[in-house]
Amino acid sequence: MEELTKLLTELEWKKQSRSNVSKKPYEGFVLGKVKCWHNVGRCEGRAGKKITSNTTLKPKYSEIYKQAKKLMEKHNPNFKFTSIQFNKNSQMLKHRDGNNTGDSYIIGLGKYTGGDLIIYDENNENKIKEKVSIKNKFKTFNGSLLPHEVAPFNGLRFSIVYFK
Repeated sequence: MEELTKLLTELEWKKQSRSNVSKKPYEGFVLGKVKCWHNVGRCEGRAGKKITSNTTLKPKYSEIYKQAKKLMEKHNPNFKFTSIQFNKNSQMLKHRDGNNTGDSYIIGLGKYTGGDLIIYDENNENKIKEKVSIKNKFKTFNGSLLPHEVAPFNGLRFSIVYFK
């Protein structure tokens, strides 16, 4: 965990925009397999399919991917995932994951307070099913079925989501 946290802290993050999970641009990226959204370049003839992201192949990101993979293998060597989402200081709004299938694992790293994961009931989005600290702890749940969000926090918070 320490080596991965160090790598994430030293990384120069880029802003991303996903209005379904955040009102403002946030810092994040995905490594591993990503869905092809168009039919040009590396995606030609593969629109809708998953391919290894260009970012994953870059040296500074390949070490992050390796350390994150090692962290999951230590926690649950039987969990199969294709992708890892990394977020920095992101207070995600209530949402369901659109591209995940089945259970995902999430863990929070960094020096922060608060930032619990709030999971809502599948049938009643306003009823909190669970509020759990993910700081240095893995939590598994199906984010495509269960609405979820991040509680307010202070400090430097990274979240890492492993999914298929």
